[in-house]
Amino acid sequence: MDFITFILTTVFISLSGVLAPGPMLALTLTEGKVNRLAGVEISAGHAIVELPIIAVLFMAGKSFEIGIFKEILALSGGILMLYLAFRELKGKNSEIRIRGILSGIAVSALNPYFIIWWLTIGFTLILISMNFGPAGIAAFAIAHLACDFGWYGSVSIFANRISGMKNINRILSIISASILAVFGLYFIVSSIRALHLYFR
Repeated sequence: MDFITFILTTVFISLSGVLAPGPMLALTLTEGKVNRLAGVEISAGHAIVELPIIAVLFMAGKSFEIGIFKEILALSGGILMLYLAFRELKGKNSEIRIRGILSGIAVSALNPYFIIWWLTIGFTLILISMNFGPAGIAAFAIAHLACDFGWYGSVSIFANRISGMKNINRILSIISASILAVFGLYFIVSSIRALHLYFR
């Protein structure tokens, strides 16, 4: 995987989570009706939780023998992506209503799927980023956070203009689930092929 492909993969996988209707979107839509910058504030709270996680996982990744560990992690991440895709299509989401930056912190830190995502899918991307040195992890963090700020910032700005939210949410669910399923299958297939080489 070259650097450009890695960044594009990061963006698409990040967007699959960002576009998913759930607590973050519910908060942004609710607060965006009265605060145009709600999406930016919520994303800032989200970033406060994410950046330390990225740093810790990057340092942890440097202490591991990548090899087989990375493939097992990729397999786990792929399975998780398929599960999350299934949940999206089944409409399994919840709402948490708080306000501002603190709401972004709470909705991230208290969401078990957020932590699981970072320990599997996110960690896999971080391990891949290590192939590109410091620029790789920096580009990964910037690309991932840009998806959060760009999407939720836009949603809060245009929240008052959006109508028929149920239909829009369903379209976003299908898009998110499709992205998750495609990359989930890619991770699973590529990791199984690599593991096959280890054990044959």
